[in-house]
Amino acid sequence: MLRNEEEINSIFSKAITLESLQEKIDSYNPNGDRELIKKAYDYSLAAHTGQSRLSGEPYIIHPLSVAHIVADLRMDDSTIAAALLHDVLEDTKSTEIQVGEIFGKEITLLVKGVSKLNVGFHFTSKEEEQIENYRRLFVAMAEDIRVIIIKLADRLHNMRTLKFQYRDKKELIARETLEIFAPIAHRLGIGMIQTELENLSLYFLDPESYCNIQQGIEKIRDHREKQIQEATEKLSQRIQQANLVVEIQSRLKNIYSIYLKINRQNVSLEDLHDLIALRVITNTVEECYAVLGLIHSLWVPVAGRFKDYIALPKSNMYQSLHTTVIGPGGVPMEIQIRTKEMHHVAEYGIAAHWRYKEGKSADSADAFNERMAWLRQILEWQQDLRTTHEFVESLKIDLFDDEVYVFTPKGDLKKLPKGSSPIDFAYLIHTEVGNNCIGARVNKQIVPLDYELKSGDIVEIISSRSSSGPSLDWLRIAKTPAARNKIRAFLRRKNRETNRERGKLFMERELEKFSLTPEEQNLVNAKITEFMEANNYKTIEDLHVIIGEGRLTIHQFIGKVVPFDIRKRFQTRRKADTKKTAQTSGDGVIIQGATGLAVKLARCCTPIPGDKIVGYVTLGKGITIHRLDCHNLVRLTQDEERLVEAEWDENYGRFYDAGLVVDALDRPKLLVDITNTVANYGVSIRSVHAHSMMNDARIYLVISVKNKVELDNLFREIKKVSNVRSVRRGGIFGLR
Repeated sequence: MLRNEEEINSIFSKAITLESLQEKIDSYNPNGDRELIKKAYDYSLAAHTGQSRLSGEPYIIHPLSVAHIVADLRMDDSTIAAALLHDVLEDTKSTEIQVGEIFGKEITLLVKGVSKLNVGFHFTSKEEEQIENYRRLFVAMAEDIRVIIIKLADRLHNMRTLKFQYRDKKELIARETLEIFAPIAHRLGIGMIQTELENLSLYFLDPESYCNIQQGIEKIRDHREKQIQEATEKLSQRIQQANLVVEIQSRLKNIYSIYLKINRQNVSLEDLHDLIALRVITNTVEECYAVLGLIHSLWVPVAGRFKDYIALPKSNMYQSLHTTVIGPGGVPMEIQIRTKEMHHVAEYGIAAHWRYKEGKSADSADAFNERMAWLRQILEWQQDLRTTHEFVESLKIDLFDDEVYVFTPKGDLKKLPKGSSPIDFAYLIHTEVGNNCIGARVNKQIVPLDYELKSGDIVEIISSRSSSGPSLDWLRIAKTPAARNKIRAFLRRKNRETNRERGKLFMERELEKFSLTPEEQNLVNAKITEFMEANNYKTIEDLHVIIGEGRLTIHQFIGKVVPFDIRKRFQTRRKADTKKTAQTSGDGVIIQGATGLAVKLARCCTPIPGDKIVGYVTLGKGITIHRLDCHNLVRLTQDEERLVEAEWDENYGRFYDAGLVVDALDRPKLLVDITNTVANYGVSIRSVHAHSMMNDARIYLVISVKNKVELDNLFREIKKVSNVRSVRRGGIFGLR
């Protein structure tokens, strides 16, 4: 567990050399291919020559450090070589062909799987690019799990050196690590990486809470360790009397777990009784249960605090017995009991199983396949999600596996995420059971479909062939991505023809605007064919349906199939036509065509000159102007006929209300410093609202600015204020 910045520095400054890497490999694989590792190191060193990290160190330190972490997981030579090479395709002039010629197909595919998207891909936003990187990563993981092991090692070293990163990127990287990569490590059972990623993320996201917890642990550590020592001696004597040979360890709960527990249970650090716990490691499963009996004969067990993860392993295949007893001094004490193999799996996770996936060991192959089931499920539903927001939301849900265990009427055990409903259970049984579901019984009692299942429930689904099928409301009730995906699939099939006609109309109407010549039309047709092949759309009707559903907006489609020079020519001509027929609103917005409708700026996204904008026609209310990146447009663009083109009148001068959201680590005079910064910059504040929870503060401001340039400059000034973590755009709903 990380103690403080000095400990982080000590990790970073450990001798990272090729020789120490070879020694580490020899410790578990004395017959390793030293020549391959040396060749990969030399190639990476040459490729990264002249490059430095933000720390000032030569770039080669990073891939070498990643290789060390991979070796800590006792991976094979190919994985370690790929770790040394993992950035050559992304950050150097090396090509896939060159790497393949020297290192072969296996290592090249690993390096390619870890690399981000190649130059040449075009995206409408940074978010879309990042989500596509996630998708590619999961596909690569499915092909070879070693890809994610290298990626996790890469992220771990980047987190260890995050203090050298630019300030505005630290929180983004730490939050992504906490929300995506640490849960992936958890899902794969790699506890040693998961724990450090979580602690490092907390250190950079909330340094004050991290340090407060660490200092609190130091104050009570000695007293708790004396209790644990007394319990260890007593338990050792009892186990020796039973002629058992075991290993007894004590472990300190990691800081991030303590942070979560304090916040969830609203308790103080002193009230947590599992800061230090005992771990008993046996040779066999039978000995685990024998030790459990001995423990319960020594100390009184706490009711409801026993968990058997041996009989019911977690989704990441974690196995242990957990029990809490009233230990020495009358203080509750947690004890974990597991075999040596279970302990190895708890530390190394999927890395302990990957080599058996080809069937060298039937038991290990089964364990590997069970660990990979969640990944295959992600790949099944992720292609059908409408938006990048849905992908990230569903990904996070699927990565966190806080579970409930329920039973079918026949007694079969089923695992579901906590918060799941009978709808989730129905789709887990079978797609048709879900589609035909009309009700549910839990423990023989009729329950509503939004009932939250609890461990031990016996669930029976009431179905009917005459059912009209799932409704949109089910998407709100369903918890699991699999259930949501199947509901969406049903609704799409039901509405396919309507969506096909809508998508065809959108496509034809939008392409007509460009007045394409025959040669240009042929070029666009070729681009459409290429786009369809790249996205596995078999027919043009499939493409129409995708557009009609809104999974691909017409603007995204046009950006991918109409060459830039044609779009630029159209924009130039449109601007010229707009000057003749445009309506300028009182807010300085130009609407193409003399609509005669009232025009107002959206309060949800507060557009100002410099923002890319679009108008949305609301029946009886006129036209509302939104920023193109407004989150509400995801919903509104499902009806593209109501969208109208809009732009700012460059000659129109006035002040505009803009909403800001400032997130910061709370401290005295924080609000005063932020409002003074705004005032000193010469900007008027229209309203302000602030609240804090624990050590987090959030401040909502509505200010008056002339344009986006002025707002961006103000953003930079606010970010300089001590303890400010981020500044972003917001709405102005609080302004009356």
